[in-house]
Amino acid sequence: MKGTVTKSTGSWHDVFCGRKKISCRIRGKLRLDEIKETNPVTVGDHVEFEIEEGAHVITKVLAAQKSKYLDSR
Repeated sequence: MKGTVTKSTGSWHDVFCGRKKISCRIRGKLRLDEIKETNPVTVGDHVEFEIEEGAHVITKVLAAQKSKYLDSR
């Protein structure tokens, strides 16, 4: 599934997918292998996520392009 991150709090990220807000965590392998930042997911990022062991997990950051509807003020 794909969505846009709308909120980032600690290790939890709210992802807006269609008309639903889904709470997700980052897959550990994504954090260790692909991106060397402390928190590779920020508000406005487009991501792929899936269900693993009953929880939603972000598996890939698709783009760092910010949504035109989000304002940092």
